[in-house]
Amino acid sequence: MKSTYRKNLWRALKRLVSDSPGILPLAVLLAAVEAAYPYIEILLSAEILNELASPDRNRDHLIFLALLLPGLSCLGRMANAFCGQLLDVLQYVEMKRLEGSVAEKAWRMDYSMASDPVNNERRRKLMRWHYSRGVLALAGQTRNFLRACFTIGISAVLVVQMFAARATGESRLSALLNHWLAGGVFLVLFAVPVIYRICGAAKMHQIFYQLDEKAQKPENEFWALTEKCTMQYQKGKDIRLFHMQDSVLKRIRETGGKIADIYETGFRKNQRLETGGTFLTWMFNLFVYLFVGLKAICGAFGVGSILRYTGTVNQLGNGMTLLFDTIRDFVQNLQYVDEFFTYQDMPNRTAEGKLPVTQAIRDDYVFTFRDVTFTYPGAAAPSLIRLNCTFKKGEKLAVVGRNGSGKTTFIKLLCRLYDPQEGEILLNGVDIKQYKYEEYLEFFSSVFQDYMIFAFRLGENVASESDYDEEKVTQALRDAGFGERLDSLEKGLDTQLFQFFSEDGVELSGGESQKVAIARCLYKDAPYVILDEPTAALDPVAEADIYQRMNQFTRDKGAIYISHRLSSCHFCDRILVFEKGRIVEQGTHDALLQAEGQYQKLWHAQAQYYAEE
Repeated sequence: MKSTYRKNLWRALKRLVSDSPGILPLAVLLAAVEAAYPYIEILLSAEILNELASPDRNRDHLIFLALLLPGLSCLGRMANAFCGQLLDVLQYVEMKRLEGSVAEKAWRMDYSMASDPVNNERRRKLMRWHYSRGVLALAGQTRNFLRACFTIGISAVLVVQMFAARATGESRLSALLNHWLAGGVFLVLFAVPVIYRICGAAKMHQIFYQLDEKAQKPENEFWALTEKCTMQYQKGKDIRLFHMQDSVLKRIRETGGKIADIYETGFRKNQRLETGGTFLTWMFNLFVYLFVGLKAICGAFGVGSILRYTGTVNQLGNGMTLLFDTIRDFVQNLQYVDEFFTYQDMPNRTAEGKLPVTQAIRDDYVFTFRDVTFTYPGAAAPSLIRLNCTFKKGEKLAVVGRNGSGKTTFIKLLCRLYDPQEGEILLNGVDIKQYKYEEYLEFFSSVFQDYMIFAFRLGENVASESDYDEEKVTQALRDAGFGERLDSLEKGLDTQLFQFFSEDGVELSGGESQKVAIARCLYKDAPYVILDEPTAALDPVAEADIYQRMNQFTRDKGAIYISHRLSSCHFCDRILVFEKGRIVEQGTHDALLQAEGQYQKLWHAQAQYYAEE
């Protein structure tokens, strides 16, 4: 076993014990109950048959056994069901804890890592494991392993009794049945299917692990497609209006077909191995029935013992099969446990900075992009190419350009959601990577075009926390133009947004959601403000009002505004024009119009639109 496997196995067991101390003890108890339960029927049924076959049968004893059998069987079934249900509850709670830790890791890791498709697929894979793989699977494997051991132990005692019972008489058959070779043949015939299953299991383990890796991408696509198209009601409008049901179902079937094709080879090989194992087991069972039957004929034991010993041998075989299946699953699962902790232990590069962002820096700052080049993971071409620019406190910048020109990437690099592959970004002459990451993030109040409004209360959405300054939150909402809507809400800041958790939840329009996002930006009151097309869902009048308010709010701060409506650039000190990842022009609105360059083309393309507004 690899040292990392041993280490992570120990971590997994410690986590199970720490999170839910009752899981492993309950698994032990349930294993004992499950192992003992089949022997109630085997032993008592055999005793009843012996009593019935005896010429001196005792009626009272027979009635007692007849009542004891269903009574103990019922108690065993109830104990089994109770322990099983309780263990299932504990496992479900632990599953949610593990899923929560995976989700927490996703939002705590570097944004660049979280947005990496490879890490996203890995996260989705971990979230699909549930009971069958990873840390939680160890509880089930502990249960199965102990159940197998208990079963084998009980069966071994009874099998020894079977061989210890001597056939009577002086016939050759009796001598043969009493000979030690009978035990040797029993062990050989028993060992052959067991060894066959062990070798087959080891082979299938590697095959299915490789198939799991191969199927990871189509499985992620299948579940993402299913969730987004069939579980999110927002998608229902387009699906219905454009009659996309057949297309969606076709895509789901195609993706499901790819998964089935990947696993088909593995299932066929497994089926052939199972067929061979079944045949060998049948041969062994045939020997057992012949051996036990002949021993009973030769007077070694009563007719009821035929049921006892054949049932015992069957349980022994089941126990051995379960034991080796569990060992196979355990060995395979070590790789999944290792994957879980490898994901959890992924280091954050952004956590490496040590310098504090002091109040002096917040009071007077200059940002510099120096020869910055950036390419998204998996992209064929860079989004920014040798970008150079400088801006400082109090300066208002407008960033304009066509879609895909690099505007939002420029903002993400400034906020250090990504780090450039080439060049550097400086804050007061120091590479921003040298600053403490959390303190650096506190430098910015931002509203991105793909902002998120959460299914929390209105006040919590603005303040991003449960304990907040109500007066300040209210003022931020009014400054963002949400005042009239706020006054119409019966519960005010305590209004639950959306109906995921409450039937009384309020649905916001696109424009209202953007105002709440802007209010969040105002509430944070950071030294630098970034608005990445925050007014796309607002009408021109509301947009002009928002920009006027924001300009007043940021009068002593630095600010960057990204907007496709160039009329919003009038009040900015400088305009940066992006094209194909480069800044091709910069200057004031009037100067850029006179330059007759890219900005002038964009402006005249919208001139009639502005005139109508």
